Amino acid sequence: MKVYALAQTSLLPYHAGMRIATSTNLVSFRPDGSKTEMHHLLPLYKQGGFSVLDLNFCEMMNPSSIWRTDRYMERVERIQSSKDSLSLTFNQSHAPYARDRFSLSVEDGKSEDALIHRAIHVSSLLGVDVVVIHPAPADENRLSQNVAYLSPFVEQAEKEGMHIALENLDGQREIQSSGELCALVDLFSSSTVGVCLDFGHAHMHGLDLPKEIRTYGKRLIATHVADNHGTADEHLLPFYGTIDWKACMKALRECGYRGDLTYECMKQNQYLPEALKPMAIRQAKEIGDFLLSL
Repeated sequence: MKVYALAQTSLLPYHAGMRIATSTNLVSFRPDGSKTEMHHLLPLYKQGGFSVLDLNFCEMMNPSSIWRTDRYMERVERIQSSKDSLSLTFNQSHAPYARDRFSLSVEDGKSEDALIHRAIHVSSLLGVDVVVIHPAPADENRLSQNVAYLSPFVEQAEKEGMHIALENLDGQREIQSSGELCALVDLFSSSTVGVCLDFGHAHMHGLDLPKEIRTYGKRLIATHVADNHGTADEHLLPFYGTIDWKACMKALRECGYRGDLTYECMKQNQYLPEALKPMAIRQAKEIGDFLLSL
């Protein structure tokens, strides 16, 4: 298998500097584990100060979701209308995933793949530039299996003028470290493919985050910003866990990263009463602005 070296230039035509953004799941979780769908939350995020949002298409994993039906374009049109009326930017999206992709039956695998293809297409329709995708877990030949698994999604993204960001993960059979993820990215001959750094995943495995950032370098095109205490994927806002955010920001700036810092902090607010969620969104924005100032 040929390894392709990435050009030492940024993969994306970034804006002038880092922005703070959030996944649409920031206040979507409820105490009972159910979720508010993203289209209901867009006005709330705008009111709380967020104009840049990551569309979380993990909603497609809900068996009863409209996203899985022939009526999914109704939801696309509603989100597009909110985007226009609220002057929102959709910077990235998160594709659905199968936790154990290579243990699925052929038919189940096709179904899961079809949802990812749909997420990429919908992202393109809504002006998203980067789709975050999970590499699949595997016991052996993890890189070659993932090249075969991910190639159809990369090809689609190329055709639709988008980028794919492969995420560092947290499972024992999953790609966790920058070394292995960089090797996977470099196996693609496409500048379409880069990295999404999940800070929480790296921290819970004891990885040196500034070193990981410097290793990713120009491959880094997206982020999932979340904190924890080093033992579990708690999905907390920055400074509620033990990540050294000052050191991380220094490393990002040294690497010339000009993408967004995008929250994936859905556990932070899961048990808040609905009436307090607007306050929680404003707090998250203030913390993000402080993070950008470091």
